[in-house]
Amino acid sequence: MKFEVPGNQFRFGRICAHLIFLFAFLIAAQMLNGEEASFPLPQSIKEAEAALSWEGWFTIVVFIVMFVGLISEVRPPDIIMFGGSLPLLIFGILTPEQFLNGFSNDILMTIGMLCIVVRAMEVNGILELIAKKILVSSKRYVVRLLSMSVPITFASAFLNNTPIVLLMAPLVRKWALDSKLSPSKFLIPLSYASLLGGACTLIGTSTNLVVNGLMENNMKGSGFSFFELSYVGVPCALAGLLFITFFGWKLLPDRTDAATAVSSETREFTGEFIVGEECPLANRTIQEVSKRYFRQDTLIQLERNHQVIDSPPSDLVIFVGDRLVFIGDIHRIAELHDIPNLQSVADPHFKLDVKSSHFSEIVVPTTSLLVGKTLRQINFRFSYGASVMAVYRQGWRVLGDIRDITLEAGDTLMLLSSEPFDAQKFYKDFYFIRHSEKLLTFNPRRAVFVTSVMAIMVLAATLGVSMIVASVTAAFVLLLTRSISIREAQNSVIWNILLLIASSFAIGTAMEVTGVAAYFAQMILAVFGKQPQMFVGGIILVTIICTEFMSNNAAALILFPIAIEVAKLAGFESIEATKAIGVCIAIGASCGYAIPTGYQTHMIVYGPGGYKFTDFLKIGLFMDLIVWVISTVMIPYIWPLK
Repeated sequence: MKFEVPGNQFRFGRICAHLIFLFAFLIAAQMLNGEEASFPLPQSIKEAEAALSWEGWFTIVVFIVMFVGLISEVRPPDIIMFGGSLPLLIFGILTPEQFLNGFSNDILMTIGMLCIVVRAMEVNGILELIAKKILVSSKRYVVRLLSMSVPITFASAFLNNTPIVLLMAPLVRKWALDSKLSPSKFLIPLSYASLLGGACTLIGTSTNLVVNGLMENNMKGSGFSFFELSYVGVPCALAGLLFITFFGWKLLPDRTDAATAVSSETREFTGEFIVGEECPLANRTIQEVSKRYFRQDTLIQLERNHQVIDSPPSDLVIFVGDRLVFIGDIHRIAELHDIPNLQSVADPHFKLDVKSSHFSEIVVPTTSLLVGKTLRQINFRFSYGASVMAVYRQGWRVLGDIRDITLEAGDTLMLLSSEPFDAQKFYKDFYFIRHSEKLLTFNPRRAVFVTSVMAIMVLAATLGVSMIVASVTAAFVLLLTRSISIREAQNSVIWNILLLIASSFAIGTAMEVTGVAAYFAQMILAVFGKQPQMFVGGIILVTIICTEFMSNNAAALILFPIAIEVAKLAGFESIEATKAIGVCIAIGASCGYAIPTGYQTHMIVYGPGGYKFTDFLKIGLFMDLIVWVISTVMIPYIWPLK
C-alpha cells in the first residue's frame, strides 16, 4: 500500500492556481471592458502617479511585501498585517490616532460578542443536536446532498460556519462510510454550503460585519440592514446549491481507498520503539515474542547500530538498544505501550493505559503557529498532553521519523492521550475533527433558552437595533444566566481575527491619506470602465481573486477604500452606489472556493476527505464563476450606480 505524500504537490498546486487566476483575470477584464486596455497608461494614471509622495511609494512597498507574505503564508495573516502597519506608524505616515482607530472600532466588539453567543450554542449541545438530526439515509446522492446542504446553508446565515463544519465533518464522514459511500463526495459540499449561507445576512460572516463598519464610517452611520445582503446572497446560495447537488458532486473524487475509506480506528499508524534493559523482548527471537506481544507482520523494520533491516526474519534475535518500527491500527500500536521497558521513540516518557486511552483526530489550520515546525521543536506531548501516533497529508500517511515531520496546513494528526484531550484549551492551534468520547452535553431547557436569546438578538437587529447593542446584550444575558462560563467566553473570542481586522484598518487608512488608493483606483477604472455591469463585475472579480490568496477580512479591508475611490472617479457617489460597492466587496470576499487555503472551513475537511489541491480547483472555479455572474447581473439593478 502506498503511504507517502508526493513532494511539494500542495505548493505546486498553489503556484498553478496563481497562474490560472491571473490568466482568468486578464481575460475577464478584456471581456468586461469590450475593448483593448489603454497602454501606455492614460493621463489620469500618470497624474495620480505624479501626485504620490515618498510616503505613497513607501506605502506601496509595504503593501506589496504584505501581499506576498499573505500569499506565501510565511506567517499568520494577523502577524503580517500588524507587522505591515507598524512601519507606517514608525515613519510618521500614520498618526497614533489613525493607527489605533481600528482597535477602537465597534466592529471588534460586535464580532467578539457574536463569538460568545455562538460558543454558548455549541457548548450547550445545540449545534451537535442539529447536526445529528439533518442527515438522512438514502441511496441517491442528490437526496443526501440536499438533506445536508440546505440546513447547513440556513444555519450558517446566523452562526459562525467554523464550529458548524467542525461538528459536521466527522458526522458526515461516518454517515457516508456507513452507507459505503465516499466521504470525499460530501465534505467539500459541506464547506461550500457553509460559505453560501454566510453571504446571506449581516452576521453570516465577520467579513460582512467588517464591510458594514467600513460603510458606516464612509456614510456616517448608514450601513446594511440585517437581511439586505440576502437580495444577492440568497440567489447565489440557491444557484450554488443546485450546481453542487446536480452537477458539482460529479467533479469530486470518489476515493474509497486508503485512509479516507476507513474509520479513524482502522487507519494505519506507525509506532517506533527502543528496546530497553529488562524488556521482555530482549535476547529473544521475533518468532518467540510475537506469540505473546505482537503479530509478526506488524514489525516492518528493525534498526541496529545504524543498520536498517526491512521486514526482519522471524529467527532474528532482538537485542537491547534495537529500534523497532511497527505498523497497525490504533489499538495494536497502543498495546505496545504496555510492554515493560519498550520506550516510544516519539515520546519516551509516554505511558498509556490502553483500556482508558483517549483517541483524538485534529487538523492543523493555516493560521496555526505550528505550521512549519516539527513535533520535536514543538515538544508536543509536554505542550499538549498527548502523543502523535500518525500524520496524514492529503489522505496518505507521512513516512519517516514522526518527530522530524514538518507540519503543514491541512495535516491531520492522530493523537493518543491518557486523559481526554482538552479541545477547548487548544482550539486556536487545531481544528478538532473527532474525539474518543462525547464532549458536549445536551440540556433541553438550557438549549431552548440559549436559542431564544439568539433568536431575539436576530429579531432586534432586523428591527433596526444596532448590531453592537444586540450582540452585547445577548452575550451579557448568556453570561449572567451561566449559559456559558467566563472561561469559555474568553476562549471563544478569536483574537487573531480581531488583530487582523484592527491592523487592516490602519493599512486602509494609509492607502487613503497617501493617495495610493486613488492610484490603484485609476488602474482598475482604466481596465473595467464606467459601465455599471462592467464596473461591478470588475470589483467583484478583483475581490474574489484576492480572497483566494489571502484572508477574506484582509481582502475586504484593503480593497474597500480602493473600490470607493474607483466609484468616485467613475462618478458613482450616491448612497445606493456606496452600498453597491459594499455588497460587491462582501460577496466577493465571501468566496474563496477554488483553493483549499481560501477559507478555514476548507482546511477542516481537507485532511479527513483525503483531498488534493486540484479537487478544490475543479469544482471551486465553477462556484466562483456562478457567484460572480449572478452578483454582476443583480447588484446594479438592486442598488443603482449613479
